[in-house]
Order: sequence, then structure tokens, then C-alpha cells
Amino acid sequence: MPAASSPEAAVRRYLQWLEDPDSLIDDEAVARAEAAVAEAADPLARLHALADLEHARQADSGRVTGDFVAHARAYSEAESIPIEAFRALGVPDAVLKEAGFGIGVRRGGRKASVPRSRAPQVSIEQLKEATLRLPKQFTLANVADEAGGGSPQTVRKAVDEMIEAGQVRNLGPKPDHHGRGRAPTLYELS
Repeated sequence: MPAASSPEAAVRRYLQWLEDPDSLIDDEAVARAEAAVAEAADPLARLHALADLEHARQADSGRVTGDFVAHARAYSEAESIPIEAFRALGVPDAVLKEAGFGIGVRRGGRKASVPRSRAPQVSIEQLKEATLRLPKQFTLANVADEAGGGSPQTVRKAVDEMIEAGQVRNLGPKPDHHGRGRAPTLYELS
């Protein structure tokens, strides 16, 4: 995945990744890697092709986070976006601090009390219970909203466990998505 072309692109890509980690997977790269696996006749070539396929299926979270860290502070200042807005979207304080935001430090090096606006931690079981209260079709963001929090990774894990248990089906990209970026994945209660 290439580096972000602008501060806005870096911030957008990181926020999309937080909302839906799969949104950053390059479907064309996955298709090329799958074709290479199918065409590989030699076992060693097949091994390398399978490794390339696994890499293509993973979003490069290190690069996405690094681009965000490099550009978020400047973007925030240019667009007058307060740190609380980033926190409300689930950006961890550690990432904000790495990006150059002043996080909880006063003169003298003592930690200041910083009001937290991040959603509370939610267990996988709480996320599963919240999922069962949703309408028949939903997205991962709907689950987090219904549960009152939860990191994108924890929400995804809860839904994946429900898929394995036969309680939920993955319907693929949301067909009526008209916003920027890739459509969120739509799920359905079984």
C-alpha cells in the first residue's frame, strides 16, 4: 500500500481503518495473488504465492498508523479539529501522543487529569448481546453503537465468533453505501 498522498488522505485512511479494518485491503492485489497461487506449479513457487496472498489479505496497519502520526497534528491545526473529535472516533491516546498532540502532561512532567471522551471498554459477550438486539441486518459500527463502545478489533472478533457459531452471516459490502471509501460490510442475524 503506497504512502498517503496528503495529510487529509492519511487521516481519512486511518479513520476508515479504525471503523473497518478490511476497508484498506486492496481487492485487486488479493485477486492477483489468488491467480498466482492457482498458476503456481512448483511447490516453492506456490509457497511464495500463498505468502503473498496472506500479505495481500492484511491491511498494513503499521503504515496506516505511521502516515496518520506523520500528518494528524498538522491536519488538525489546519482544519481546527480538536483532539476530542479524534478521541470520539476511537483514536487511542497513545497514537495521538505519538502524532504530537499534548496528551495529559503538565509542566513539571506530572500527568494531568484528562477527561476521557472515548467509549468505554466493552467485553466480547456484551458485544454479542448488543448484536442480538440489532435489526436483522447491521454493520460493525451498529454493533459498537448499540453496545456503547468497543474497539474495532474487539467488535470484529465478537461478530466473527457469532459467524462461526452460525448466529450471523456475512453478506458482503453494504449495497446502498454512497459515502467515501469502501462500503462497510453488512451482516445478518441468522
